[in-house]
Amino acid sequence: MVNADAEKNEGGEKGLLFLKKKKQKDFFFALSLRSLATLFALGLVATAEAEEKTPAWPHFEIIAYQAETRAELAALRSIGVSAGMLRAHRDGSDTASDPQAAIFRSLGMRFYVENIATDFYSAYHRWQGTTPVNEAFLAAQAQHNANPTSLAPFERTPSFLDQRWRSEIGQRISRLVTSLRADRPLYYDLADEPGIADLSAAWDFDFSRPALQDFCAWLRAQYHSLAALDRAWEKNYRQWRDVMPETTDQALHGNRKNLAPWMDFKAWMDIAFAQAISAGRERVHAADPKALAAIEGAQIPGWGGYDYETLANAVDVMEIYDFGASVAIARAMNPKLITLMTIAGNDPETEAALWRGVLAGMGGAILWDENHALVSSDGRLGPWGRAAAADFAALRGPLGDTLLAAQRQHDPIAILYSPESFRIHWLLDRAATSGDWATRGADAEYRANPQSDAIAAFLHHLGARGLNPTILSSSRIRAGDLQKGGFRILILPETLALSAAEAAAINHFAAGGGLVIASTPPGGFDEHGRRRVRPALDVAPHFLDPMRPDAEKNLAAQIAAAGVLPPFHLATENGKWPDDVTITRLTRASDGGEIIALQRDARAIESPAISVTLTLARACRIEDLRNGHHFGVEHEITFPLDAIVPIILACSRE
Repeated sequence: MVNADAEKNEGGEKGLLFLKKKKQKDFFFALSLRSLATLFALGLVATAEAEEKTPAWPHFEIIAYQAETRAELAALRSIGVSAGMLRAHRDGSDTASDPQAAIFRSLGMRFYVENIATDFYSAYHRWQGTTPVNEAFLAAQAQHNANPTSLAPFERTPSFLDQRWRSEIGQRISRLVTSLRADRPLYYDLADEPGIADLSAAWDFDFSRPALQDFCAWLRAQYHSLAALDRAWEKNYRQWRDVMPETTDQALHGNRKNLAPWMDFKAWMDIAFAQAISAGRERVHAADPKALAAIEGAQIPGWGGYDYETLANAVDVMEIYDFGASVAIARAMNPKLITLMTIAGNDPETEAALWRGVLAGMGGAILWDENHALVSSDGRLGPWGRAAAADFAALRGPLGDTLLAAQRQHDPIAILYSPESFRIHWLLDRAATSGDWATRGADAEYRANPQSDAIAAFLHHLGARGLNPTILSSSRIRAGDLQKGGFRILILPETLALSAAEAAAINHFAAGGGLVIASTPPGGFDEHGRRRVRPALDVAPHFLDPMRPDAEKNLAAQIAAAGVLPPFHLATENGKWPDDVTITRLTRASDGGEIIALQRDARAIESPAISVTLTLARACRIEDLRNGHHFGVEHEITFPLDAIVPIILACSRE
């Protein structure tokens, strides 16, 4: 299905997209309950048995993508690079016999297996030679523009419900994993930059016959009767087989007071994508119960299957482009998920990004080195390789193990993650821009994603004050986690949709003294996209626009008034709390001690080091974990904070 040259070169576009998105970072740099039930039924939520089969990920892994020769890999191994990449053979030949695998074996290095089923999971974004990487998506757009009433452009090829493809991909995975089982690959990558269409681009896939049949079955499980569906959708279907979702064009030009026929289809699309990914993972596990299944190039929360409540529970490992709080959301939706990052280049931004990812809980870094800045083909270390050696050694040593095993501390602050709100916000925004949706590509979703931007902004502002919130899904709100978790503050970022159960839980929370902060009037729609005639909440929330320049200060004041304060004080030489430092608080696994990590934001990259004073509530024995310096037993210390690398302090109370 894919020629050998395309297989060999696939991944080049990954680097182009990664580097492009790297330049787009702003100052943040620095399913409902019914859907959850469906996920359990489909096996997308990991069971306890499956979790027991999944091995721990004890060390930070540093993975070379381009390095292939023995000389290159040997040099990289000497500076802490622990693994490399092995391309999967999709033509039926034996991947285990690939000469590249022999090189890894001879060096005692591990590898991961790349792009096993990109032709299935990334059909609309994959390298195929001289044509654009998203040629199939561009063709679908052109076909729709030529005949906007035709449903043919919305039939995904292949459909995730195509049983012939599912069978062929499953057999391919089984053969490959079985052949490599003795090598213990780090993980098996099902696809790079997968998506329902082109990455996170919005599209009305999938109107193929098998997909619509599955959608109808899903609707029956949600609504139970055709009469209930008719009431919800304001339709009058005679039988289930007559049911048809609305396209985006129909939703834009139809009754925008009831978006259910469009919203339900979008929710199901995300589930179908996650189900297909999960099916690949299950074939990996069936062939080797200890193996890990992954996807790479995961996108910003939004379209393309990137509802992280469903997707984060469909794989064991995910390499994510960290935009729009994607990493924080994915890890919140599945705390057992192993997350990886990609870094590229010998520059301060790359080094800062590496440490920022480490403190965010990343389990490893993939090194993108298309210009041989790490190592030359004859095995000589390049400028990036020489400069990164100290960081790699630290991350491959006790410091990396300590951070990887540590648990993130949480304050009594919750942030709602609502894919339903994203869908409504997006449609209303497209209506305001004259329905431009069909000409937009994946990049457009990075430029205009109000909900993800708002979540990222709130996380940034809280992190600047040393506060670690918990991101809750709609289903967890309905399940009573606001009360069970002892939360005192709930933040609603661009939350246009709230179910009746969510609203009831939030009303109960507010009646008990909980503070509700919102960036926009919440709950104007229910979870199906039906506009309400009256506000969902009984209490008016405190409104705060997280994008305003004074947002951090105003948010800190509101939270402090609610009695939630960081367990320390931080000040620069002028006595003020610094405005360009993000603070991470962890609990060390070995002794239960506290780890406090401080790192400057991206906007400080070109700045000199600053002097900061950390004042703790009570004295403890303080150690700098990066350089081993002991401050002694103190409740206040002053130290320089670099513009790039963090200071990571361990606080042990005897």
